[in-house]
Amino acid sequence: MKPPSLHKALPLLATLFRPSLSQDGHAWRTLNVSVQGRLHQTVPLALPCFSLYNGQPATVDEAQCAAVRENYTNADFRAGQASAYMNLQSEQCWSSPADQCVLDNTASPAPEPPPYVPCNQGSVPTHRLEVAEAADVSAALAFAKEHGGVPLVIKNSGHDYMTRNSGKGALALWVHGLKGLEFHSNFVPEGCTRNASVGRAVTAGTGASSADVVTFAAAHDSTAIVGYAPTIAVSGGWVLGGGHSVLSPAYGLGVDRVVQFKIVTPDGVLRVANKCHHADLFWALRGGGGGTFGVVLEATHRVEPAGPVAVAGITLPSNITADTAMQWIELVARQSLDWGRQGWGGHAAGMYLTYMNPLPAIANLSDGGLAALAAMKNATDFATSIGGTSVIEILPDFIDVWKKYVVPGAQQTAGQVRVLSSRLIPRSLFASDEGIVKLMGYFAAARDLGFDPRGFYCPVDTPFVADSVTSYEVGETAVNPAWYQSLWSMGGASLSIPWNASYAVRLQNLTALTKATLLAEELTGIEGGTYPNEANPFTENWRESWWADNYPRLLEIKQKYDPDGLLKCWKCVGFDDAETESERFSCQAKLQRDINESLIKGYD
Repeated sequence: MKPPSLHKALPLLATLFRPSLSQDGHAWRTLNVSVQGRLHQTVPLALPCFSLYNGQPATVDEAQCAAVRENYTNADFRAGQASAYMNLQSEQCWSSPADQCVLDNTASPAPEPPPYVPCNQGSVPTHRLEVAEAADVSAALAFAKEHGGVPLVIKNSGHDYMTRNSGKGALALWVHGLKGLEFHSNFVPEGCTRNASVGRAVTAGTGASSADVVTFAAAHDSTAIVGYAPTIAVSGGWVLGGGHSVLSPAYGLGVDRVVQFKIVTPDGVLRVANKCHHADLFWALRGGGGGTFGVVLEATHRVEPAGPVAVAGITLPSNITADTAMQWIELVARQSLDWGRQGWGGHAAGMYLTYMNPLPAIANLSDGGLAALAAMKNATDFATSIGGTSVIEILPDFIDVWKKYVVPGAQQTAGQVRVLSSRLIPRSLFASDEGIVKLMGYFAAARDLGFDPRGFYCPVDTPFVADSVTSYEVGETAVNPAWYQSLWSMGGASLSIPWNASYAVRLQNLTALTKATLLAEELTGIEGGTYPNEANPFTENWRESWWADNYPRLLEIKQKYDPDGLLKCWKCVGFDDAETESERFSCQAKLQRDINESLIKGYD
């Protein structure tokens, strides 16, 4: 159902969330003047529903509260709000359950909170700068340097499982408004010779969403490689962390396709980073993670000519048992090597499979889909034999796939506490029966920890056959090299935590997740790695797991462009483990310490 008052609510919320900065002193007022009034205080999204805010009386605004309640789990709505995040952990102080201002997300509209429940700031930044140009970022960086102790965070559409885009007492650089799009039929990176052309490309402002870019590319007879959720920002944290896509097995990761960034580095300088200018920074930005090397204003991405795409949508009955889910996962695992060689990518799960393939041998309109049907026969037979469904079809263009398969299920998925623990699974494990048995042993062990195989979710979005379509070499990007030797980015263990969970429940859940993380690391050994955008935030050996041997070089580049350490975030490049004792990271630090202690004690 379309939110009834969505478009009317946005301006009203914007008005509510812009109180005067006068009480914050001369320094804040001076910064506000320097950025043409684009600096604002930020309060939690749900504040209009509460009568007590940070220990002080507040006025309930029934109209504003109704708008928030109606749209509480709506991704589009949240993407457009400065204080809203796709995952509620970025609004909560994880180590202090009372320090939050959230609503019950189990019903729609969200119920009104009881009158005695307080609204506290949580991890929502206290200020935001609505970035419109490079000078805004430079002013904020200079302000943070002059007034030590003002944490900076970078916020876009709010997609982040890792809590890097929020922070207690922080000033958020909100780049969501940078939505410019430009098509290039023959793009030459700035400062490069004409023979360095990369062909057709799209330059996207860092606030432009996947939906924006897919639609814009289609209007220019092109296919863009983007994140699967329509609200993900293509030039933001998605590409900076690696950028997997359902089309990555055929076309590569986002980092394999981006050819240029425009970025304000922490020294306040606007730079162009590509293979001809600031090549070290360009390398680091392709996989070194967001929130730490600077504030990206725009990026240019290679796109492909539009063409047919094969789609396989297979669904098991909703009443299957966990044992049936295990059988299904094993079948998918045994088929995955062949599917990878054919160019299929997408999402495998404990109760469904949604795969896509743009390569001509499979996405063949002239054969009536016979090649695609043959590729998916075993999976189709399994699903239909137990009452499930299977749709295998060839659609004329990726925009058709996008509208039919991505958009319908994308809206009511936000406003949850969702934590992932992904692991890159080497293709070698899928090449033998011994490897499959070992993989299924992991699922059995995870099940013993309380993870239901019916909730299994795995992006199958690694650049498995990218070398047949696009060029890359291991080492050209900063991502963990395991990306180029893996078949699954397995989220075998992931969980949702109740919005109102006690600290004991949070600790119990996240300890179990960390035990599953250790199991996955044991499964793959050093051949595996982790996607830092979909990692367990409490991973101990995060440097090796997320970047392997690339980390020392990334740290060197970080220190070159940010010698004062102005940009810091939880377990980003440059993060010092000693900082877990600082007030800045107190909301994550207590959980980290208690998880480690629980693992030592054998927490049950």
